[in-house]
Amino acid sequence: MIDSGASFHFTPHREWFCKYDKYDGGDVFLGDDRKARIIGCGKVKCKLQGGRVRTLTGVLHIPTLAINLTFVRKLDDASVKIVFKKDTYKMVGEALVLMQGVRIGTLYNMQGSNIVDGCNSSVVPESGVENLVVSGEKTMLWHQRLGNIGDKGLRILHGKGMAEGISNSALDFDFYENCVYGKQNQVSFPSSGKRVKQILELMHSDVFGSVKVPSLCKSIYYVSFIDDFSRNTWIYFLKKKSEVFDRFKEFKALVENQKDKKIRVLRIDNSGKFCIKEFEEFCKKCGITW
Repeated sequence: MIDSGASFHFTPHREWFCKYDKYDGGDVFLGDDRKARIIGCGKVKCKLQGGRVRTLTGVLHIPTLAINLTFVRKLDDASVKIVFKKDTYKMVGEALVLMQGVRIGTLYNMQGSNIVDGCNSSVVPESGVENLVVSGEKTMLWHQRLGNIGDKGLRILHGKGMAEGISNSALDFDFYENCVYGKQNQVSFPSSGKRVKQILELMHSDVFGSVKVPSLCKSIYYVSFIDDFSRNTWIYFLKKKSEVFDRFKEFKALVENQKDKKIRVLRIDNSGKFCIKEFEEFCKKCGITW
């Protein structure tokens, strides 16, 4: 059970600990003013959505407890967000649904598993487990049929009667890591707000390779030069990385003669392909900053 009033994670199950130390932690007071003795402390492994395993640290062992308690504030300190909706809740961390649960009476029960000596011990509520599993399998089937659709889309279809065999309690199905990573958008690089005002004022260069399939001339590397102002790109194929310096001198002579301008700044990734003494001396002699 998740609890906002507890001060730590508590469990009565000694066998759940993957690391355990005897610990005289004193007494805790229960809701009926009874005392419960803390006799140990350690770590408990939990199996999360998608098969990933996370470890709860600082779990206290109280044998006389009737249920397990997960402290909400400790999860909040670990940047885990808990979202409540109707009779369910989700634990979300880094845009991934880690674990989820259902409400039983006035309490929220976590659906998941604990790893005991390499095996999983289920903590799904006993009542209605069979129906929940069957409905969950149908939910996953619809999830796969519709191209890894999310639970929001399934709720819309369920509300319109277009997804048969799914119960309300099974709409919050397991999210697998591959599904989330496959759908995430690539975040664009922030704009610096500054742009050069003419060609050859800033050049970008990088080396790619080696490639498994060589070119027709047996080259397995290439070096690129990109003008920041015009976005024009020049590509030179290389058979060896050591040819980068020669290709740069060739490129510099070509563009400066055609455009009647000088390269001012060369931006690179400081890799070893450029960081050679001859290259540095050449740039200093030509007044190129890099």
